Amino acid sequence: MYFGSVRFFKHIILIVMALVVIFSVSSCVLMGISNHHMKKVLQENGLAVTAKSPSVSSDSNMLLDHHNSENSTASFEYQKLYPKLAIENDFKYNNDLPKSVYLSFDDGPSSLTPQILDILKEHNVKATFFINYSDSMESQALYKRMIDEGHTIGVHSTCHQYATIYQSTSEFLDDFAQTALMLEQVTGVKPEIFRFPGGSINSYNRAVYQQTISEMLRRGYTYYDWNVSADDATSTVTRDQIYTNVVNGVQKYNKSIVLMHDLSNKSDTLSALPSILEDLQAKGYKFYPLTKDVKPVAFDYVD
Repeated sequence: MYFGSVRFFKHIILIVMALVVIFSVSSCVLMGISNHHMKKVLQENGLAVTAKSPSVSSDSNMLLDHHNSENSTASFEYQKLYPKLAIENDFKYNNDLPKSVYLSFDDGPSSLTPQILDILKEHNVKATFFINYSDSMESQALYKRMIDEGHTIGVHSTCHQYATIYQSTSEFLDDFAQTALMLEQVTGVKPEIFRFPGGSINSYNRAVYQQTISEMLRRGYTYYDWNVSADDATSTVTRDQIYTNVVNGVQKYNKSIVLMHDLSNKSDTLSALPSILEDLQAKGYKFYPLTKDVKPVAFDYVD
């Protein structure tokens, strides 16, 4: 009898292995097509490496190989990259408003984003979304909805791979440029703020963070760390812990920038959000979206 036999299960295993290989190859091909398209778009929009850069040998390696010219942290070749990747900014910040809260959601968009937007709309709260690259039709619709409903969209990352983007300032610019241009094309609004993956100072960027921060400020961008965290990056945190972390944390400051996450597995964050909004509003706190006119909360440089 074939079904249930050893031969049957061997065939099942072989089929599963074949499907895994096919899926992996397909993913690589799709990623390659997407990257090729984005490189072409960057070049067409004047964001590619200038011809003066000695590392440019052909259009195909324009975005991937130029960082090889950055032989040490003393190199400033990255300043020639993406000449249009800049905004006008005089860094004159508005006065901080009393009892102000700036909710920020990292890593989206996700399957939970529409529900987060629904809750924010119900409570008349504006927030900030630091997004990872996604140009699907669903994501594009969400970006437009965010803008239409008064939220701010900032850049978080394209690949979100710390070991890659923090190899050098050039690598960081490569990653940042793709998401920044995509957002501008989709929404018609040029992003002016961003959040470093892992925060501005972390264990991956110790060698390059001062150089990278200086370069991003030189280009006019403002980055935001946080002084209150939901601590929802871990898988063990509960809804009640998220609520307590945010509400107790906010009450320590006159102005709070709150870190939360927008990922499909953050259902506890989603379920805690209404209570967080209601309780803080009842205590007199006001919610605002981040803009480049809001004075940043930034981590201190490491000695």
